[in-house]
Amino acid sequence: MVEEWQVATLAEKIPPQALKQGSHLLRNNLVKQAKGLNVESEFSLEGYWLQIRVKGEDADAFLNLVKHEYGVAPVSRSNLEKWDLVNGFVTGAGRIGYGVYIDIGIREPAPKDALFPLHRMRAQLGDGEAKSSREILDANALVDYVPLKMIVMELEGENISVELSDEARDRLVSWRRYPFDRVIVVGADKAQAENAVRASGLQSDIVKVESLSLFVQSLLCKIGTDAPGVIAKIGSRLRGVGLRSYRTPTKL
Repeated sequence: MVEEWQVATLAEKIPPQALKQGSHLLRNNLVKQAKGLNVESEFSLEGYWLQIRVKGEDADAFLNLVKHEYGVAPVSRSNLEKWDLVNGFVTGAGRIGYGVYIDIGIREPAPKDALFPLHRMRAQLGDGEAKSSREILDANALVDYVPLKMIVMELEGENISVELSDEARDRLVSWRRYPFDRVIVVGADKAQAENAVRASGLQSDIVKVESLSLFVQSLLCKIGTDAPGVIAKIGSRLRGVGLRSYRTPTKL
């Protein structure tokens, strides 16, 4: 009897900046989960979403591990229900004026992004003020591929509306409360970001590196260190990687 592959689409969207560095970067991050397990695995991308195929004696255990670590994409529109909590990624930031699209992994029957409408962006991130979507995105460093946990609010025909989960909103609001700038790194894993910090001599300027997703990191600056200055120093160590400043509105 031929053993069949088990397939899952994980809730991880891989930035093209990471892909340009080669598939080894992706594989190195995922095979860590298989340490000590008897599995054969293959990785591929479906619209930049990470798809995994596994077989072997410990295939179930390995799949459970990666699903718990990264979550699972809904893939089909028929799998979505109102109030579902889903992992999403900003896409086409600043492209439209009536909100921002969030890719939540819907590929069937056709690829479809969800809309985070402007009135909800203002309510959740703009203190209810009449700010534009671009102003809100820029103020929160919400660039393409930044991950956000979203709640499905409306399903009307093909259209999907979402808003921030409490967890996602609390994270962004907490950034504003403290006097720390951040640098958002899109297209590098945590080890790459940490190595770049060391190689740039920025250990005393960066408090820590926080993973937002597999290939999106947040560099937390110490008080008094400004994000643009960090980018100027670290940029040569992270060529081809997206770097965006988050400027805290809270100053000491």
